[in-house]
Amino acid sequence: MQWWQWVLLWLVLAVLGTVYVGRRLWRLWKPLKLFGIELALAQERLAEVEARVGELEQQLLTVDDLAVLRDPAELRRIRADLVARRRAERAAHRRSRRPEWANHVEW
Repeated sequence: MQWWQWVLLWLVLAVLGTVYVGRRLWRLWKPLKLFGIELALAQERLAEVEARVGELEQQLLTVDDLAVLRDPAELRRIRADLVARRRAERAAHRRSRRPEWANHVEW
């Protein structure tokens, strides 16, 4: 093989390698762009959450509000009241959505 054939071979290999890498990068451009957009949105959401955490830290200055430190019997009573109130609200909602002809039926 002549020297110019070796140069031509290496030149063709370099061009083919460059074309291959270029095509791979071209296919990767759109997902990278979308990833950048998603990353920016995540950064904005994180900033909002951090601001909200700061507000909640100011709101919770006393430890008396923590459920861990409250009386379990009182918490059970509060929970039972909440469950009963939600059941009553759901029953009232079901009664309001029931057709007139079915009002005499107890669900």
